[in-house]
Amino acid sequence: MTHLNTLFFPDALAPIEAASMISVACQATVVVVSDNPEIASVLDNICEFLGFGIELISTDMDVALFLERHRPMAVVAELDGRGQDGCHVMMQVADHDPALPIMMLVGNEPGIAGAVDAVAELWNLDAVTVSHELPEIGKLVEFLYHAGRRGDCIRMMPV
Repeated sequence: MTHLNTLFFPDALAPIEAASMISVACQATVVVVSDNPEIASVLDNICEFLGFGIELISTDMDVALFLERHRPMAVVAELDGRGQDGCHVMMQVADHDPALPIMMLVGNEPGIAGAVDAVAELWNLDAVTVSHELPEIGKLVEFLYHAGRRGDCIRMMPV
C-alpha cells in the first residue's frame, strides 16, 4: 500500500520558494537556550551524532524568532538565564506550539521544579521535562527520540 501526499501551492508562491519552505518544515532541529558553554557543547555533539541540526541561542536573544525560522522539534533551556529566564522561554514556546517538547534545566534549588510545572499548566504546555542538570546521554537521546517522533522528523531508532 502506498501513501500519496498532495501538495497545494498557492499562485503567490514560486516553486523555489515552496521547495525551501518544505525543507525548513522537515528539518530536525533542536533549539538550545543557554549561556553555559558546557551544555551547548554536549548538546551540539549529541545532535551532530544523531544527525539533528542545532541552534544555540544566548539567553539575551529573542527565542520567538528562532522558533518561527527553524521550526524545531524540541527546545532545551536553562531556567536561570541572564537575559531571560526559562519561564519566559516557556511562554514563547506556548505562543509558538504548546505541544513542542521542552527540557527545562532548573538547577539544584528546591521548589523550582514546582514553579516550572505551574507555568507549564498555566500556559497549557503539553510536553515539559524538568531536569535539575543536563541528564546523562541516554536520557537526552530518549528525550530527542520522543521529540523527533512527535515532530515526524525522526531519522533514528532507539538502541
